[in-house]
Amino acid sequence: MSFAGPEDESLAEAVTEAAKKGVIMVAAAGNEGPKAKPAYPAAYKDVIAVTATDADDRLYEKANRGRYLTVAAPGVDVFVLAPENGHRFSTGTSMAAAHVTGLIALMLERNRTLDIATIRATLVRTARDLGARGVDTQFGAGRVDAAALLQQVPLRTGPHVSIADSDR
Repeated sequence: MSFAGPEDESLAEAVTEAAKKGVIMVAAAGNEGPKAKPAYPAAYKDVIAVTATDADDRLYEKANRGRYLTVAAPGVDVFVLAPENGHRFSTGTSMAAAHVTGLIALMLERNRTLDIATIRATLVRTARDLGARGVDTQFGAGRVDAAALLQQVPLRTGPHVSIADSDR
């Protein structure tokens, strides 16, 4: 989810209902700076909240801070698609949230039986600690480490279906 704002009763209900149905939700932590109030939906307990780092693992200066952060991911000067078949560099916690969403998709491709608790725990356990030791209010558990993360996801056993095979 690439939006952030104040706590909202309707959004809270929607997040709760989605979580009950097993929906994995990832949200941008917000770009209002270190003194900003918690941003929602990222601050809801059922959401994986993502903050942004630069190429040198420094925290994005406008990123929100808080106990609700789960992990950090690259989010500064990310090369993205732009309107009219263009490209540009973009910065923000939304770029980082997209990065984590992609990693979760890779986790689920390896093992579709993973639940949100396992996904969150694996993200936290394999993150590269930055800032204060352990989970903190700037980086959460730290910057995601794609290689370490995917090595911790067991391959699903049983028959596999490939879309490519069915296209022959």
